[in-house]
Amino acid sequence: MKQLRIVIADDFVAMRELIRLELSVVPGLKTVGEAADGEQAFWLYHQLHPEVLILDLAMPKASGLEVLQKIRENDKSTVIIIFTVDPSLLLRDACLTAGANFYFDKSDVKSMIEACQSLQQEQK
Repeated sequence: MKQLRIVIADDFVAMRELIRLELSVVPGLKTVGEAADGEQAFWLYHQLHPEVLILDLAMPKASGLEVLQKIRENDKSTVIIIFTVDPSLLLRDACLTAGANFYFDKSDVKSMIEACQSLQQEQK
């Protein structure tokens, strides 16, 4: 089974820990890096080349949307998931238009994990 390598970027340690824990129980999903701000997320993306990048929308130094836009300038293949507490349809539409593959509310961790699991199963 091929592993799906994932980087988690969220400024809240507890949220990163929760996501990492939830991902760890699914065979084939592997957290390879964690970032506490947008600049670190962009750096880890370049260093680790993950298949999936989970981005909080509101982070210090660079927002998830800014990181998404920078990545999409040259990379259309990395799966980018925006994971946020902001239910704004305008923000969701802006992120999807900018190239996000998914946009999940943080209250719905289960759906985000299921999306990662589906992506991993597609890579078999």
